[in-house]
Amino acid sequence: MSSKAGPRAVGTDGSDFKHRQRVAAHYTWSVQYKNYLKYLFFFHLSVLVFMWAKVGGEFAVNTLGVELPAFKKLDLPTAYPWEYVWCLSFLPCIFALMSFPKNKVQLLKYHYYGQFVLGIVPCVIGIGSQLPELVDYISDPENSQTPTFKGTFPMVIIWYIFFLISFQLHAFCMYFSYNLMAAWQPPKKTE
Repeated sequence: MSSKAGPRAVGTDGSDFKHRQRVAAHYTWSVQYKNYLKYLFFFHLSVLVFMWAKVGGEFAVNTLGVELPAFKKLDLPTAYPWEYVWCLSFLPCIFALMSFPKNKVQLLKYHYYGQFVLGIVPCVIGIGSQLPELVDYISDPENSQTPTFKGTFPMVIIWYIFFLISFQLHAFCMYFSYNLMAAWQPPKKTE
């Protein structure tokens, strides 16, 4: 071994440091997957804000009796039950963020299954419930009875764009959290 200013240690060429400078792969994966999940949470939150505005606006107008002229101008159809459930899909993200500082696998498991229950399942129900409207609109766009956005654009098209984006967000979140759980697990002993 050598110091910065002194002579090199006898019996070494200076390349013996390489085995000590490696970071274990699971630490690198942990950092990468945490960052990927944080980016996905940001995109999820940006989609969620629009859904909260739609469902929250309808709740404020119909239940609380608040007058929102801008919301009435949009002429949106009433919210489906799956929309209310999907609005809770931010909860698994909170569990994941709470698991990051101490690498708590149990909280990340809550995130993983929460993404499925509060994210993917409502979208599957939404796809099934919107399918007749999509078929009706595709078969006869002129005489279709599908709800519209601002009286012109069919909501079913907006919903299927939402489903495409939402499925990708939830699937990637589940993928990265699954790999993050694997990185945090203690290595299995081989005998």
